[in-house]
Amino acid sequence: MLSLLIKIPMKEHKNNEYFNKIAQNLDKETADLLMYDVNDILYNYSDHQIENTNSNYGLGFHFKKLIHQCLIVLFYLKNVIFFKLKQKQTIMSNAYVNVNLYGADVIRPPWVFTLKGSMINSIKILLLIEKIKRKLNRRSIKYLFSKEFKSILLQFEAELIKGFRNYNVSAVIFPNDMAFFENFTIKVAKRYHIPSFVYLHGLPARYNDVDDNRADYLVVWGNGLKKEYINAGVQSDKVLTLKHPTYSNFKQTTLTSTLDHVLVLTKPISGVPCISTELVLPKRSIILYYLELVKENLQRLGVTKANLRLHPSESKAFYADNLVDDFFTINESSKQEALSAASLIIGPSSTMLLDAIKAGKNYILFDPILNGNTLEGIPLVKPFTGDSFIQLSNTFEQIKFNIDHPSSNIDFEKLNVFFKVEDSDLGKFYALANIKKQVVQKNLND
Repeated sequence: MLSLLIKIPMKEHKNNEYFNKIAQNLDKETADLLMYDVNDILYNYSDHQIENTNSNYGLGFHFKKLIHQCLIVLFYLKNVIFFKLKQKQTIMSNAYVNVNLYGADVIRPPWVFTLKGSMINSIKILLLIEKIKRKLNRRSIKYLFSKEFKSILLQFEAELIKGFRNYNVSAVIFPNDMAFFENFTIKVAKRYHIPSFVYLHGLPARYNDVDDNRADYLVVWGNGLKKEYINAGVQSDKVLTLKHPTYSNFKQTTLTSTLDHVLVLTKPISGVPCISTELVLPKRSIILYYLELVKENLQRLGVTKANLRLHPSESKAFYADNLVDDFFTINESSKQEALSAASLIIGPSSTMLLDAIKAGKNYILFDPILNGNTLEGIPLVKPFTGDSFIQLSNTFEQIKFNIDHPSSNIDFEKLNVFFKVEDSDLGKFYALANIKKQVVQKNLND
């Protein structure tokens, strides 16, 4: 389907019989590109999420669409007419980590609009992006497999290549490699020998040799994560460790751990299967069942009320409509405010455990196991397995003990070892991204 000949580590999607059957006539690259969106069509029932593709076509959707089209014009004027195209070296990135880390001019991809500038070298590329988004929103597998859609993608590829040249793009860095535009652009960058990176945006809930492995390189936050990716089959020379600007250098401190103001985190699930090696379809009810289990344990401890923090992707209305009592109060303050006000945090496998520790609060890791897997049907992975820097509190006795003994619950020495980075990897990163030598030296000195 695409004009790409690069081989990538694509396998059949275990248990996904329909997709595996219809994808037999596709080349592996195209099958990999379309899998996430095909599964969105087949399995997304996500009214537990804010961005629900099944219910966003009312009046509000059309108003947003009008605003979005106006923004397209404004951003085109800003990037193309009022500003000359960049002649010096740039990096395309929408990674979540502070882009100042790269030490070079950073532009956002053309499908991401920002006042700091996106790679928009023509109105055509914007129109093609809008067209692709509309076609994806048609939720038609037949159309995604059509010659017409193939033609649109080939046009988009041509415009993307022009943008790479006009902006002198030396590398592309993305927070994931499953979403359509990121996946597609990685494939195009490989064809034109532009180095590509996935810069980890959170602690993974799964490791395999496909996801986070489509780009040339994977950037993780420490040797503990690197080891897990290598164990999952990722080549060791593809994985770089870079110090995260927030989640590093954890200083030993006494963690607050009382039942005065308990903050509970939800256990969010995606609307779309998010593992490329196996089809996992969790029951949506588990996100409510999880909270019932938390409530049961807290009530045994004498807690009568707790604050509840939702993942940013989740719908407040879904929880408000389906939690049958008022034990939980949904907290809508900022992450920093919620953590500051809390005397204890209880939640599942989540990067928020690092935020809690940074805020000086004890984190009770509660992630129940059923038939050897978590409630959503996947294995627990490090550092959430209980044998890393945080204990697993899945029984009432474990919960009570780890609340009373935060210094046993969180091991700061193991925490810093897990997130230790190789100092030489920063230089390797800049060299691989083709960043100028003087920029490398400046950042190494900083």
